[in-house]
Amino acid sequence: MMDKWINNNTVAKVLALVVSILLWVMVHLDGGAASIRTTSVSSAMGTNVIDNVQVQAYGFDEDKYVLKSLDPTRVSIQVRGQQSDLTSYFSSESYKVKVDLSQVTQAGTMTLPLIPELPASVQYVSMSPSTVKVTIEEKTSNAFVPEIVTQGEPATGNQAGDPVITDGTDKVSVTLPQSRLEDVQKVQGVVNIEGATDTVSKTVSLIVYAKDGSVIKDAVVSPASVKVEVPIGTSVKTLPLNLSYTGELPNSLILANTEASVNEVTVYGSEKSLAALGDSITATVDLGSIKEAGTTNLTVKLDIPEGADRIAPSTVQVKITAESFSQKDVTNIPVIFKGASDNYTNVITDPANQQVTLNVKGTPEALEALKPADIEVSANISGRKPGTYKIPVQVILPDTIALSDPANTPTVTVTISEKTDNTTPKDPADTDNSGTGTTDGTGSGSGTDSGTGTGGTTTPDTSNPGTTTPSEETPTIPEGTTPEQNPESNGSAGAENGGTTTIPPDNSSNNTNSNSTTSEAATSTKAVFPSTYR
Repeated sequence: MMDKWINNNTVAKVLALVVSILLWVMVHLDGGAASIRTTSVSSAMGTNVIDNVQVQAYGFDEDKYVLKSLDPTRVSIQVRGQQSDLTSYFSSESYKVKVDLSQVTQAGTMTLPLIPELPASVQYVSMSPSTVKVTIEEKTSNAFVPEIVTQGEPATGNQAGDPVITDGTDKVSVTLPQSRLEDVQKVQGVVNIEGATDTVSKTVSLIVYAKDGSVIKDAVVSPASVKVEVPIGTSVKTLPLNLSYTGELPNSLILANTEASVNEVTVYGSEKSLAALGDSITATVDLGSIKEAGTTNLTVKLDIPEGADRIAPSTVQVKITAESFSQKDVTNIPVIFKGASDNYTNVITDPANQQVTLNVKGTPEALEALKPADIEVSANISGRKPGTYKIPVQVILPDTIALSDPANTPTVTVTISEKTDNTTPKDPADTDNSGTGTTDGTGSGSGTDSGTGTGGTTTPDTSNPGTTTPSEETPTIPEGTTPEQNPESNGSAGAENGGTTTIPPDNSSNNTNSNSTTSEAATSTKAVFPSTYR
């Protein structure tokens, strides 16, 4: 019976239709359930726009660059998420927008993409704008001399001297963008001396001020502070500081420069003791402590002058710069006379051109600038009587220049003779270098007899014209011939050698030396180097 139903074509069709209907119903019932779930989830999601999110820059070299501007500085972000999360993160502080400047290698203006950083449960949709214009400016440093000022008044009966920086700082570096660096007016520190009865010593912070008087807070100052002393006392006197030297540099070095941290010091004491002080205070620098080329910082203690109570600062910092030297021959340096008498004419007979050559040492820069006119070479004939003398010259050198071999200075042969009647006397007040000619062929030598120099010390003349020494010899003048008649000691020598004789003012000492020819050993020369102050 069952087989007939199954084999019946009509029944099969009806069953197929029923199955189809059932499948359709099942499929649509599942889709409906899915639709309901989706709608339920969708109803819990949403979007939100977060305004005024600040743009933050990161990754650039703050030691080298400064962020001058960002445009824009705030943006809007559209986010998506569950309503509960959007409600929790509704504030702009919950969101970040960054711009990466780690790849910036030079100053300028550029447009860079923005990078959002959102809470984990919130999805990013969009951002407006999505880029930012960045202007980067390179930092620049300039040097400024710090100013130290006092605040308040010392105790009654006391006086305050000028503030002194004692740690050797002469200049400080101020770092800012170039456009703002030009607005810096000064770098200043303030010391409070209210009620002080003794020297005030403090470490003072430095502040950078703009031209309008405002403080530039983001300026970087190096060093940021300095050590300062303010002298306080009953009576004070300020004197310039000079440097003197002891010891010797190594043979391979020459002094190129010295700089002291102060150029004045303050002395305290009674009015009587201060009145007895000299014109300056001297700090002695030991050059023997310098062993190699370069700049060496030395701390030099200042001695309290006799009768004074104290001195401020009590020590100074001195920068000594020593360099390996070069050597140079300086030729055609004229020789002048010192100590010549109005009663005699004087002529250099050897060398015939009355000029010498010196081998000197110094820094390449100093030697390059050196000229013969910068060197004074003189022969001291003070107190000498008529005759012929071999005299070591005295040398005055510019700063930072020294003789290569101080023990081997040149000598000159000088012939001194009585003036003849037809010699035109030279006005003692006339110190002109041109000299005066005579009718007998003798002439006045070139040069001056003032002996003054702008730097350095002269080589000492170790001769003693007032004492007869074993090295002195009788001048070779023909028997029965006066010095005026001797052609080797008057006009013929001047004409033959092309030289002239200087007749300077009479500053010679009385001398009874009857011998007239002297051979004198050369003595050493040591240059005096500069004392420059900061």
